[in-house]
Amino acid sequence: MVNLSVGICDDDPKCHRRIMEICEKHFADNGDACDFYSYYSGEEVINEHDNHIDLLFLDVEMEGIDGLKVMHKAEEMPNIHSIVFVSAHSEAVWDSFGYKTKGFLPKPVDEKKICRYLDQAYEIKKNDSFIDFPNYTGSVFYKKSEIVYVKSDSNYAVLYLGSNEKIITCTLKECEKKLGGIPFLRVHRSYIVNLDHIKNITGETVCFKDGSAIRIGRSYREKVRKGYNDYLLGELKR
Repeated sequence: MVNLSVGICDDDPKCHRRIMEICEKHFADNGDACDFYSYYSGEEVINEHDNHIDLLFLDVEMEGIDGLKVMHKAEEMPNIHSIVFVSAHSEAVWDSFGYKTKGFLPKPVDEKKICRYLDQAYEIKKNDSFIDFPNYTGSVFYKKSEIVYVKSDSNYAVLYLGSNEKIITCTLKECEKKLGGIPFLRVHRSYIVNLDHIKNITGETVCFKDGSAIRIGRSYREKVRKGYNDYLLGELKR
Protein backbone atom coordinates (compact mmCIF):
# COMPACT_ATOMS: atom_id res chain seq x y z
CA MET A 1 0.00 0.00 0.00
CA VAL A 2 1.22 3.51 -0.84
CA ASN A 3 1.72 5.71 2.21
CA LEU A 4 1.57 9.41 1.38
CA SER A 5 3.20 12.00 3.67
CA VAL A 6 1.41 15.37 3.85
CA GLY A 7 2.68 18.48 5.63
CA ILE A 8 0.57 21.49 6.60
CA CYS A 9 2.28 24.78 7.44
CA ASP A 10 -0.09 27.60 8.41
CA ASP A 11 0.05 29.87 11.47
CA ASP A 12 -3.73 30.41 11.32
CA PRO A 13 -5.13 27.60 13.54
CA LYS A 14 -8.56 27.73 11.89
CA CYS A 15 -7.23 27.29 8.33
CA HIS A 16 -4.66 24.76 9.51
CA ARG A 17 -7.38 22.65 11.12
CA ARG A 18 -9.64 22.96 8.07
CA ILE A 19 -6.95 21.62 5.70
CA MET A 20 -6.15 18.80 8.12
CA GLU A 21 -9.82 17.80 8.41
CA ILE A 22 -10.24 17.72 4.62
CA CYS A 23 -7.10 15.60 4.19
CA GLU A 24 -8.03 13.16 6.95
CA LYS A 25 -11.57 12.71 5.60
CA HIS A 26 -10.32 12.22 2.04
CA PHE A 27 -7.96 9.42 2.97
CA ALA A 28 -10.42 7.82 5.37
CA ASP A 29 -13.10 7.77 2.64
CA ASN A 30 -10.68 6.20 0.14
CA GLY A 31 -9.14 3.74 2.59
CA ASP A 32 -5.63 4.99 1.77
CA ALA A 33 -2.75 5.45 4.22
CA CYS A 34 -1.33 8.87 4.98
CA ASP A 35 1.04 10.44 7.52
CA PHE A 36 0.43 14.06 8.55
CA TYR A 37 2.93 16.59 9.85
CA SER A 38 1.85 19.96 11.28
CA TYR A 39 3.97 23.11 11.25
CA TYR A 40 2.92 26.54 12.50
CA SER A 41 5.92 28.55 11.26
CA GLY A 42 8.33 28.63 8.35
CA GLU A 43 11.20 27.95 10.76
CA GLU A 44 9.70 24.59 11.68
CA VAL A 45 9.61 23.53 8.03
CA ILE A 46 13.17 24.48 7.14
CA ASN A 47 14.38 22.69 10.28
CA GLU A 48 12.56 19.50 9.26
CA HIS A 49 15.23 16.95 8.32
CA ASP A 50 13.83 13.72 9.75
CA ASN A 51 10.56 13.27 7.86
CA HIS A 52 9.87 13.01 4.13
CA ILE A 53 7.05 15.26 2.88
CA ASP A 54 5.44 14.25 -0.42
CA LEU A 55 3.10 17.26 -0.46
CA LEU A 56 3.33 20.43 1.64
CA PHE A 57 0.39 22.84 1.96
CA LEU A 58 2.21 26.10 2.68
CA ASP A 59 0.76 29.44 3.80
CA VAL A 60 2.30 32.45 2.05
CA GLU A 61 1.85 35.05 4.80
CA MET A 62 3.39 34.03 8.13
CA GLU A 63 5.29 35.78 10.90
CA GLY A 64 9.05 35.38 10.71
CA ILE A 65 10.04 33.33 7.67
CA ASP A 66 7.16 33.58 5.19
CA GLY A 67 6.07 30.91 2.73
CA LEU A 68 8.03 32.29 -0.22
CA LYS A 69 11.28 32.15 1.74
CA VAL A 70 10.40 28.64 2.85
CA MET A 71 9.91 27.66 -0.80
CA HIS A 72 13.44 28.79 -1.71
CA LYS A 73 14.87 26.84 1.25
CA ALA A 74 12.74 23.79 0.40
CA GLU A 75 14.18 23.70 -3.11
CA GLU A 76 17.44 22.62 -1.47
CA MET A 77 15.75 20.06 0.81
CA PRO A 78 15.52 16.56 -0.72
CA ASN A 79 12.93 15.47 1.87
CA ILE A 80 10.30 17.94 0.58
CA HIS A 81 8.96 16.83 -2.78
CA SER A 82 6.22 19.29 -3.77
CA ILE A 83 4.40 22.40 -2.53
CA VAL A 84 0.89 23.81 -2.84
CA PHE A 85 0.65 27.41 -1.65
CA VAL A 86 -2.30 28.72 0.38
CA SER A 87 -3.09 32.43 0.63
CA ALA A 88 -5.91 34.92 1.09
CA HIS A 89 -4.19 37.20 -1.45
CA SER A 90 -4.53 35.95 -5.01
CA GLU A 91 -1.78 38.28 -6.26
CA ALA A 92 0.73 36.18 -4.30
CA VAL A 93 0.39 33.48 -6.96
CA TRP A 94 2.86 35.34 -9.21
CA ASP A 95 5.63 35.06 -6.61
CA SER A 96 4.95 31.45 -5.71
CA PHE A 97 6.34 29.73 -8.79
CA GLY A 98 9.22 27.34 -8.20
CA TYR A 99 10.16 23.94 -9.56
CA LYS A 100 8.57 22.26 -6.51
CA THR A 101 5.38 24.35 -6.70
CA LYS A 102 2.39 22.32 -7.89
CA GLY A 103 -0.39 24.82 -7.32
CA PHE A 104 -2.01 27.70 -5.47
CA LEU A 105 -5.12 27.63 -3.24
CA PRO A 106 -6.98 30.83 -2.31
CA LYS A 107 -8.47 31.12 1.17
CA PRO A 108 -10.98 30.00 2.23
CA VAL A 109 -9.73 26.68 0.87
CA ASP A 110 -11.84 24.60 -1.47
CA GLU A 111 -12.27 20.93 -0.49
CA LYS A 112 -12.42 19.62 -4.07
CA LYS A 113 -9.19 21.38 -5.03
CA ILE A 114 -7.34 20.04 -1.99
CA CYS A 115 -8.55 16.52 -2.79
CA ARG A 116 -7.37 16.90 -6.38
CA TYR A 117 -3.84 17.78 -5.23
CA LEU A 118 -3.88 14.85 -2.79
CA ASP A 119 -4.93 12.45 -5.56
CA GLN A 120 -2.22 13.75 -7.88
CA ALA A 121 0.48 13.31 -5.23
CA TYR A 122 -0.83 9.83 -4.42
CA GLU A 123 -0.76 8.75 -8.08
CA ILE A 124 2.78 10.05 -8.55
CA LYS A 125 4.02 8.08 -5.55
CA LYS A 126 2.09 4.95 -6.54
CA ASN A 127 3.60 5.00 -10.04
CA ASP A 128 7.16 5.35 -8.75
CA SER A 129 8.02 1.78 -9.74
CA PHE A 130 11.18 -0.25 -9.19
CA ILE A 131 13.33 -1.11 -12.21
CA ASP A 132 15.69 -4.06 -12.29
CA PHE A 133 19.15 -3.55 -13.76
CA PRO A 134 21.74 -6.27 -14.37
CA ASN A 135 25.07 -6.04 -12.58
CA TYR A 136 28.08 -8.31 -12.08
CA THR A 137 26.36 -10.36 -9.38
CA GLY A 138 22.86 -10.64 -10.87
CA SER A 139 20.28 -7.86 -10.63
CA VAL A 140 19.70 -4.72 -8.57
CA PHE A 141 16.47 -2.77 -8.10
CA TYR A 142 16.08 1.00 -7.89
CA LYS A 143 13.07 3.29 -7.89
CA LYS A 144 12.78 5.63 -10.86
CA SER A 145 12.69 8.63 -8.54
CA GLU A 146 16.09 7.69 -7.06
CA ILE A 147 17.89 7.97 -10.39
CA VAL A 148 19.28 11.46 -11.09
CA TYR A 149 21.00 10.54 -14.35
CA VAL A 150 22.66 7.66 -16.15
CA LYS A 151 26.10 7.86 -17.73
CA SER A 152 27.40 5.51 -20.41
CA ASP A 153 30.84 4.01 -19.97
CA SER A 154 31.78 1.59 -22.78
CA ASN A 155 29.60 -1.56 -22.48
CA TYR A 156 28.27 -0.70 -19.04
CA ALA A 157 26.62 2.31 -17.43
CA VAL A 158 26.67 4.18 -14.14
CA LEU A 159 23.51 5.13 -12.24
CA TYR A 160 23.88 8.37 -10.30
CA LEU A 161 21.61 8.23 -7.27
CA GLY A 162 22.33 11.54 -5.60
CA SER A 163 24.78 10.62 -2.86
CA ASN A 164 26.15 7.48 -4.50
CA GLU A 165 26.58 5.72 -7.82
CA LYS A 166 26.13 2.15 -9.03
CA ILE A 167 27.68 0.33 -11.98
CA ILE A 168 25.27 -1.73 -14.08
CA THR A 169 26.09 -4.07 -16.93
CA CYS A 170 23.88 -2.76 -19.70
CA THR A 171 24.26 -0.19 -22.45
CA LEU A 172 22.71 3.27 -22.36
CA LYS A 173 20.32 2.23 -25.12
CA GLU A 174 19.11 -0.67 -22.96
CA CYS A 175 18.73 1.71 -19.99
CA GLU A 176 16.72 4.12 -22.10
CA LYS A 177 14.29 1.34 -22.97
CA LYS A 178 13.95 0.25 -19.33
CA LEU A 179 13.34 3.80 -18.08
CA GLY A 180 10.48 4.26 -20.52
CA GLY A 181 10.63 7.90 -21.58
CA ILE A 182 9.59 11.12 -19.77
CA PRO A 183 10.69 12.14 -17.17
CA PHE A 184 13.84 10.42 -18.49
CA LEU A 185 15.39 12.14 -21.48
CA ARG A 186 18.50 11.38 -23.53
CA VAL A 187 20.49 14.63 -23.71
CA HIS A 188 23.83 13.34 -24.99
CA ARG A 189 25.20 10.15 -26.50
CA SER A 190 26.57 9.41 -23.01
CA TYR A 191 23.78 10.72 -20.74
CA ILE A 192 20.14 10.16 -19.82
CA VAL A 193 18.76 12.61 -17.24
CA ASN A 194 15.73 12.49 -14.96
CA LEU A 195 13.89 15.77 -15.53
CA ASP A 196 12.36 15.52 -12.05
CA HIS A 197 15.86 16.21 -10.67
CA ILE A 198 16.79 19.20 -12.80
CA LYS A 199 16.49 22.85 -11.88
CA ASN A 200 16.36 24.16 -15.42
CA ILE A 201 17.85 23.93 -18.89
CA THR A 202 19.78 27.00 -19.98
CA GLY A 203 21.26 27.24 -23.44
CA GLU A 204 23.27 24.07 -23.95
CA THR A 205 23.36 22.93 -20.32
CA VAL A 206 21.18 20.78 -18.07
CA CYS A 207 21.41 22.19 -14.52
CA PHE A 208 20.55 19.87 -11.63
CA LYS A 209 19.04 20.82 -8.29
CA ASP A 210 22.25 19.82 -6.49
CA GLY A 211 24.27 22.36 -8.49
CA SER A 212 25.88 19.93 -10.96
CA ALA A 213 25.45 20.29 -14.73
CA ILE A 214 25.71 18.33 -17.98
CA ARG A 215 26.32 19.65 -21.47
CA ILE A 216 23.69 18.81 -24.08
CA GLY A 217 25.00 17.03 -27.16
CA ARG A 218 24.79 19.08 -30.35
CA SER A 219 22.63 16.54 -32.19
CA TYR A 220 20.26 16.25 -29.20
CA ARG A 221 19.46 19.94 -28.67
CA GLU A 222 16.19 20.11 -30.59
CA LYS A 223 14.95 16.85 -29.10
CA VAL A 224 15.86 18.05 -25.59
CA ARG A 225 14.11 21.39 -26.08
CA LYS A 226 10.91 19.68 -27.23
CA GLY A 227 11.09 16.98 -24.56
CA TYR A 228 11.62 19.52 -21.78
CA ASN A 229 8.74 21.70 -23.01
CA ASP A 230 6.44 18.66 -23.10
CA TYR A 231 7.54 17.75 -19.58
CA LEU A 232 6.81 21.27 -18.26
CA LEU A 233 3.39 21.31 -19.91
CA GLY A 234 2.62 17.96 -18.35
CA GLU A 235 3.61 19.25 -14.91
CA LEU A 236 1.34 22.29 -15.28
CA LYS A 237 -1.62 20.04 -16.11
CA ARG A 238 -1.18 17.84 -13.04
